[in-house]
Amino acid sequence: MTSWTIAKQEFKLAVRSRWLLLLTLLFTLLSAILLFFSNQPGAEGFTGFTRQTASLLNLTLFLMPLLTLLVGGMLIAGEKEDGQLALYMTYPIRNLSVIMGKYVGIALALLTVFSVGYGVSVVALQFLGSVKWSTALLFFGISALLLLLFLSLALTIGFLVKGRLQALGAGLLLWAFFVLFYEFIIMGLSLLLPPSAVLPLLTISVFLNPVELIRVFTIIFLRSGTLFGPSVYDFTIWASGTSGILLFVLACLMWLFGPLAFITGMMRKGWGV
Repeated sequence: MTSWTIAKQEFKLAVRSRWLLLLTLLFTLLSAILLFFSNQPGAEGFTGFTRQTASLLNLTLFLMPLLTLLVGGMLIAGEKEDGQLALYMTYPIRNLSVIMGKYVGIALALLTVFSVGYGVSVVALQFLGSVKWSTALLFFGISALLLLLFLSLALTIGFLVKGRLQALGAGLLLWAFFVLFYEFIIMGLSLLLPPSAVLPLLTISVFLNPVELIRVFTIIFLRSGTLFGPSVYDFTIWASGTSGILLFVLACLMWLFGPLAFITGMMRKGWGV
């Protein structure tokens, strides 16, 4: 058995998931509604950080992590309940190959959902206005990256919990922390620090949350950093430069491979199986 064999099996299981089908319909419907009602006279579609771009970005940051954490976590936890994961451990295959096979298979399934939703959105926007395809492709790539980053966290949840119900609860808690509560925590900390320490805190906080990481650098890549205001002008200039982009890449690699390395270590010690 190879990693690709495991990936194909995971893809089939993910596609058959009712959660995945329901969230596909939900994501596509919400994307179409946002595009329809945000398409006002004078809007230029995907030509910058317009109402359409902001709406789709917020939708992605809100829904994509939730979809990924729930589906990915419950698929792995379900295999633990059914004994499939323990069966893999009896095969002459490396732990890393098992993890990568599961990651690739589920990622392909979720990216298919993602592509369908955004494909419908872009087609709808093409009929309602103009589409700047270079920006649309950039937006697609950045949003897909968010999915891949949270899939690593989803697999970690699946390995840590005992069953589907625990995976559901843990996924919701982790999603609520990154998407809902994180900003309030940082705002609260900023009130306790002297003004000179606020900007360093905000800079560090961007890289400690994959949601904020994608949100901030999407706006910067669209050359709309002025939206952050003059108080963080220095950060905007730095993030737009070589050092900022390099650190963005390193942070993405950390969020992608860090959880997978953690899972590999767990399996070597016999945990989570």
